[in-house]
Amino acid sequence: MGLELQQYQTIEKSLYHFSFLRDIKVHGIYFNSFMKFLNLYCFIRKEHAHDFYSVILFTKGNGSVLINNDRYPVKPQTICIVAPNQMHSFEDLGNVEGTIFFFCQDFYVEEFSFLRLLNVFSYTSQTGSNVCNPCISLSDNEFGPINTVLKSIQSEYDLYTPSNNSAVIIRSHLNIMLLKLSELYETKSAKSNNSESILIHSLSHLVDSYFIKEQHLRFYTSAFNISESQLNDVCHKHFNCGMKKILQNRLMQEARKLLLSSELTISEIAYKLNFEDNSYFNKVFKSKNGLTPKRFRDIHKKLLPQKP
Repeated sequence: MGLELQQYQTIEKSLYHFSFLRDIKVHGIYFNSFMKFLNLYCFIRKEHAHDFYSVILFTKGNGSVLINNDRYPVKPQTICIVAPNQMHSFEDLGNVEGTIFFFCQDFYVEEFSFLRLLNVFSYTSQTGSNVCNPCISLSDNEFGPINTVLKSIQSEYDLYTPSNNSAVIIRSHLNIMLLKLSELYETKSAKSNNSESILIHSLSHLVDSYFIKEQHLRFYTSAFNISESQLNDVCHKHFNCGMKKILQNRLMQEARKLLLSSELTISEIAYKLNFEDNSYFNKVFKSKNGLTPKRFRDIHKKLLPQKP
């Protein structure tokens, strides 16, 4: 393992990269029972963060989850979501059972909306006057559909081989789960606003269609006839970041995808992504990802499962 990968995996002692999971079966996703996971990685009980998304469904027992110094009680039929880089730990767990599910941004965004992902996990934070609870209790009617989707993900995860379509099917089930979670969290939070929901839905389609060609905010503010500050206010409220960062992150996600899934040269990728030249692409990519495009490709292609 090279020095760059070690640095990429352990930016801080308590920040974990996806590759720390020794028993992973599918690139970009991970599924396990909650207690099996804790027994395998006992250090996860202590305060830590990671650079991927987490969903935990508790089905039995009691305890608490500490996220960014806020304590949230958990009991049967509690679902908890944790966004990347959020410090969290597990405490006072008594006879807890459930399911834990991890996935990387790039795995989901390969087919579905980046803004949908940001929107769902924005409910893990408090933004201004909006109090958002990352752990919510589900009624029987709410618990059933979520649990069914998770069982479908587990089934495909267990059946996975590099030559079948399980990863694609899991991604589709994941999208269904995020749609259901979005409805649940919006109903239970103070962020619900129908006019803004319509704007977010339209913005999602606009970003996915134009993020390569249009990286300037003026294009998006003109599309909705609002000011830059108004657009940024909406973005911070629903995504916990500004519009410029959303566009940059979406562009870098596409760059990583092309580096790993295509045979295009670095220069060809830079041109495809509308960068003025190869050196500027290298500079921006390294600033956002910690590695040059070439080093990223060399390191991460080795981590991808090889088809027979």
